[in-house]
Amino acid sequence: MQKLFQIYSKFCHYRSIIIITFLLFILLIILLIITIITTKTLFLSHSSTKINIISSTSTPSINESCYMSTTTALPISCGCPIKSNIKIINGQSSNQGAWPWMVSYGPKRIHVCGGALITSEYIITAAHCLHSNDKNNPIDITNIEIRIGITNLNDVTYENLFSIRKVILHNDFNPNTYKNDIALIRLDRSVIQSDTIQMLCLPRFTSYIYPRVNTTVIAIGWGHTIDPLIDSNSQISTQLQQTFLPILPIIKYNNNNTNLCFNQEIDSPNQQFCAGYENGLSDTCQADSGSPLMFFNEQHWELVGIVSYGIGCAQKMLPGVYTRVSAYIDWIHDRIRY
Repeated sequence: MQKLFQIYSKFCHYRSIIIITFLLFILLIILLIITIITTKTLFLSHSSTKINIISSTSTPSINESCYMSTTTALPISCGCPIKSNIKIINGQSSNQGAWPWMVSYGPKRIHVCGGALITSEYIITAAHCLHSNDKNNPIDITNIEIRIGITNLNDVTYENLFSIRKVILHNDFNPNTYKNDIALIRLDRSVIQSDTIQMLCLPRFTSYIYPRVNTTVIAIGWGHTIDPLIDSNSQISTQLQQTFLPILPIIKYNNNNTNLCFNQEIDSPNQQFCAGYENGLSDTCQADSGSPLMFFNEQHWELVGIVSYGIGCAQKMLPGVYTRVSAYIDWIHDRIRY
């Protein structure tokens, strides 16, 4: 009898262990299922992030924070002015540090063209600014001074000054039609990023329709604020200017094979686009060439256009023409040494 009692006691003991083990196993399975569901929910919340598109009926906020990206918790390395607030006709002056990738260049202390810093050593600009029609007399790049991190052209210090190590013009740049009006400048040294010196983001993909028609972009530059054809005494602006411009549709006329934005003809819609107003309300102008046209997308600024050419400044039915940067993403990456 005693032996049977011992056997029964052992059985009860082991049964308790088995029950406890089984309950712990069930609890572990429940915790695992909860973890999987939570992870999947977080993944889907990130993968379904919407792209912010700015339409012509809304103005992008220059106070948008680049550090509140919906796709990453880390600060974005380009297109984010630390001191953000927000040739330009009917524009407004920019605050110091608002556009820290903006570049001015030309002979010593003379502004000729603009550009944008896209890596620590490379600037993107318009090819026509550095092109010479006389192959026997090319532009002397040793006389060109690069100025980065300034808003006022008179506020230049040694830290803002750079020289050119190399210029890369697009091989197929056409000085007559301004097709492929794009160039890269390699600096003599890497920039040191600060509150006033940052890089501008490139578009993330190749596209021949980006930026889309009717979106609103921002143009910046030190160009003339009055059309020199109207006022011969017109001067460039010493203070960096900014203005909003809508992207315009391009109409193709097959009967004479022309592409028009209002009355402005362009050669290649895949590589060029127009931005401006039918009534000439605002526009880029002389000495704005090479300067960036920017679009606020996914919590950062992207370079979508390069100031290329126009007929006069802020003329009715004659908007400015810009190089479509998204058409040259491969060309840019193939030539930059990261």
